[in-house]
Parts: sequence; structure tokens; C-alpha cells
Amino acid sequence: MANQLKIIGQAYKNFGLKHTSKSTATLPHSQRFFKKHCLDPQEAKQLTNASLICGTIIHLIVQEVLTKKISLDQAFENEKIQSKIKSYKPFSEKDKKKFDMIIKYGKETAQNHIENIKELPEQNWQDELEYTVWTPPVETYWLCYIDLIGQSMFGDLKNKFGTVRETKKGTSYTSVKIPDRPFFSDLLQIALYKKVCPLKPFLSYASHTDRRLFTEENCEDLKNENLKKYLKQLMIYEIAWQKKLECANGDLQKLAWLCPPDFSDIKKGSFWWDGVPKEYINKYLKYYDIRNN
Repeated sequence: MANQLKIIGQAYKNFGLKHTSKSTATLPHSQRFFKKHCLDPQEAKQLTNASLICGTIIHLIVQEVLTKKISLDQAFENEKIQSKIKSYKPFSEKDKKKFDMIIKYGKETAQNHIENIKELPEQNWQDELEYTVWTPPVETYWLCYIDLIGQSMFGDLKNKFGTVRETKKGTSYTSVKIPDRPFFSDLLQIALYKKVCPLKPFLSYASHTDRRLFTEENCEDLKNENLKKYLKQLMIYEIAWQKKLECANGDLQKLAWLCPPDFSDIKKGSFWWDGVPKEYINKYLKYYDIRNN
């Protein structure tokens, strides 16, 4: 690729942006503005919950088992993993109960991922390798961290956690059935990774009660011709944001008005806003103060 194609576009530079990612590109634009422009990096790191932190913990456990060839019990007792478990601060009683339940059944979830991986050809696994890739006309590069890479396969681990419910008998944790095909968002991710990694892809889905491994042998979505289509769709998400950056031309207030908030979601405390500190929301909504207009 010519060097001039590897220069970050002015639209990104005007806002101090260096790269993008699949998770960033697929955010609703109001959320992307809130997380990437309204909050500073330290504030953004505080936006976590039981599902997110436990997802990381399960990944770390599976990666430890596969890359270091140790037992599940040994991985679970790893100092780094135990530190993550002990240091998590839930934002509500509901979040605490979910965290406790996911960790309680964490070994079962991790074991289901390991059973999935056993169905693949034997590999010497590496984890969390970093890649960058350019996909013009997107005018910045994509940053990728791949969960597992072997000699002939690469792929990602996807967790499905249950729901915590209060019953007459106490707190219960529901069983979760794995879907019959990968989620669209995960296919976008694998499509991007395929651009930088020429190996065969897989997706491992696991809950504490169910598991499923998807490869190009049993899933049409993971065939190369379909992944190329998904990559183009991911690029459309990013280009749509790039156009807004161009229109705003470095003006944060203009960018805010191109990404109006969903007041209904904020009021309901829906998925995107569950556990977000009130001071963060107030900081965000100041961009839409029309009292002087």
C-alpha cells in the first residue's frame, strides 16, 4: 500500500484521534461522542459492569490454560486473575449479584470454551496479539487484539452470561442457550481480523451450560467471500462517523449536535446508561444546553 494511504486523515487529526476499532465503529453515534469525546480516558475506564469485567476474566482464564498448558484450577488461581476478581467494585447490588454468579460458574464457562478449542486442530496458541490495518477510504487505521492465534487458526472467545433473578427460594442464575449462528457484531470483528491474519477463523461461544464452535466448515458466515462483505459493512459504520468528523471540522460542540442524545434511554437507565455516574451524564448533557440559544 502506498505511504500516502497510511497518513491519518485531517478529520481524525482535528479531534486528536489516532485509530479506530470494531467496538468503537459500531457504537451508536451518541455513545461514541459520549465515551470518546465527552469523557477523558480515565473517566471512560470507569464505565464497566459485571458482564464486561467477567468477560475479561473468563478470557484470561482460557488463554492461560491454552497458552501455558496449565490446568483450569491453576489458571483460576493466577495472581492477575484473582486481583481482577477481588478489585472489582460493583455499581449496584444487582451488579454485585451478577458478578458473584458469573464468577461462581466461571470455571464451567471457561471449560466449555476449552472443550470447543479441543475440536480444532492442535495448535501452539498465542493470545492478545496486536495488529493494525488500513482499509481505505477509511482515513485512519484499525487497532485489533486477537484472542487466540495458532499455526493455522485464529479466533475469538464469546461469553453468554445468564440473568440473575430473585425467587422465593433466593437468588437464581438462568441457563443460557448458545445461538445457532454467530452474532452480526462478532462477524464484523472476525472480518476485520481476517484482513490482517490469513489463517482460518473460528468463534467460540460458551455459557456455563452450553457451548458451540463456529468455523468456516460449519458456518457459511465465516467463509472468506462472506467475511469480505462483512468488512465492507464495518467500513460503512466508520465512514459514516468520518463524515461527521469532517462536518464538525475539529469543533466539539458541532460534533455534539451531529450526535443528539437519546433522552429516553438516559431516563430509563437502559443498557448504555446502566451504572453511569450522574456527574458523567451531567457533563455530557452540558453540550446540549440551549438556554442561551
